[in-house]
Amino acid sequence: MSLFISRNNNSKHLFLMTTDSNKVILKANLPRVRDLSFVGRFHHNFGFENDLFEFLLDQKELWGDKLFYINEKQFSNWVQEEKHKIKEVPISSNDLGFADLNVQNVSEESFYEKFGQNTPIHMNFSKGDQSHEQALARGDSVDLHSKIGRNGLALNVGGTITAMKWLPYGDISCLAVFVINHEDGLAASISDPTLSILPNKANGKVKSCIQIWTCSDDVRSMTLSAVYDTTAFGVTKELSWLPVKFSNETIGVLMGGFSDGKLHFYKIVRSISEQTNYYEILEPSFTIAVKDERQEKQEIVPITSYDLLDHTKVIVGTLDGAIAEFMLPGLEDPKTLKIPSFMEYLADSSIVSITIAPVQKSHVLLVNTATTQAFALQYDNLRQGRVESNYTISTLKPLHHNGYRIFVYPDSAESIGYTFVRHPHQKHVLLLRTELVSTFHISEFLNHPFALVGNIMGDVYVMNIGRKIFGVPKANNKLVVPLKLWSLTKDETGSIINLRGDYVPTSSEKSDVLYSFTPPEVVISASAWNETLESSSTYAFGTYTGLLVLERLDPLMN
Repeated sequence: MSLFISRNNNSKHLFLMTTDSNKVILKANLPRVRDLSFVGRFHHNFGFENDLFEFLLDQKELWGDKLFYINEKQFSNWVQEEKHKIKEVPISSNDLGFADLNVQNVSEESFYEKFGQNTPIHMNFSKGDQSHEQALARGDSVDLHSKIGRNGLALNVGGTITAMKWLPYGDISCLAVFVINHEDGLAASISDPTLSILPNKANGKVKSCIQIWTCSDDVRSMTLSAVYDTTAFGVTKELSWLPVKFSNETIGVLMGGFSDGKLHFYKIVRSISEQTNYYEILEPSFTIAVKDERQEKQEIVPITSYDLLDHTKVIVGTLDGAIAEFMLPGLEDPKTLKIPSFMEYLADSSIVSITIAPVQKSHVLLVNTATTQAFALQYDNLRQGRVESNYTISTLKPLHHNGYRIFVYPDSAESIGYTFVRHPHQKHVLLLRTELVSTFHISEFLNHPFALVGNIMGDVYVMNIGRKIFGVPKANNKLVVPLKLWSLTKDETGSIINLRGDYVPTSSEKSDVLYSFTPPEVVISASAWNETLESSSTYAFGTYTGLLVLERLDPLMN
């Protein structure tokens, strides 16, 4: 196999002379990749994928000099000019076979009588010499732009935030937030068995709901359009939207693996009322459960993880170490949807996470277990196309960056790193700290290079992961300069939570230890990037106390 590259002022081309291998995952045979040129590193890390070399050269030019923010108008122009590629999703005028939710309307009073209410959050917002103190009751918000000069807002959702996800390519900026409340308070909530990686039956003490928020274009206001009571199904730590854009009254299909051991799908429709609608879900739009076919009784084996292959298929991991593929509603016979297309047993422990990456007309599955076993599997060759990868003790799910062909994940409990899909056993550290990484997110649809990282010390960072891939390898992490966006702390009395908004550039390898133990009130529990071109620089993060913060990073939008 040979590679020929031609570059001049008018064109950049990558010519493939031969391609004699259909292998997607390869063992690395060059121990010192950092000594290679950009072309050599491209060959080693990406193989011979057509047009990818030109794309990465453009990415280096577009993003190599940017550290902390996105110019939304410029980014939109790059997409229109095809300089930057985003993930394409199908547009559907029907509901793809997903049934309407079986719900019962409830009043706001009866909902919160059952769900419970958290106490007001006493906050002090500050930046430089500006400060603002306010007690946020459930539903209260504060405009951070007018108070401390940050282009965003903060509000109290009314319970502990465990997951959130923006609707991709929505006509409006729509954020789904999963909220729980424990009858014995916050300390009991974060230690409840239903939040562990293993499924647990509901004990009646934890109530849960999905909140659907719509955000204004200027990120100055949030509207709670609907609340869905999901207590009957337990809790979840991960939400996902089906990668489909609907052209009817359906906003999208939301899914999550719940503590009842099942994967539930919820079809969310547009609200025609200006008031918040409250529902109790009696039956989801669709549910996937795995039966233990090795036993005569065929009891339900709890689902512990999942990821979408596309909008028609999902692969789930189970408590007993198997993965199984299921078809989603569509043209298929509904009776066959409950039967897995295949089931493969991989380990003797539960599957903690599954992440799927499309590559070279195939897919790679990155699978982490509850032990020290981790695998990268070729989708169409599960038994022979297997490589052992670096396991991580973090329970956070790795995410795939489609543009850079990498998996981004906590390679340990205290750091964020990445591996190339082609060489999933070689890891590269991006951010090394001494505190536990509690949440992180990269854009899953817009494919910009920025990562959002939160930890149990109340710090929120943003960093450009592309700078290390594009830059000189021997520079190590010096090109990656994480910017601390926010810092949550408790005051000396313990009654007020301080949210400091001073921008603090930090070293990616220097550690600052502030706590010998962490107050649960400052833990960053969830984060998400906005997945619409109109608000591509907007992000959100949430805490155990129920504080939800949004900000638009584009300085031109202030």
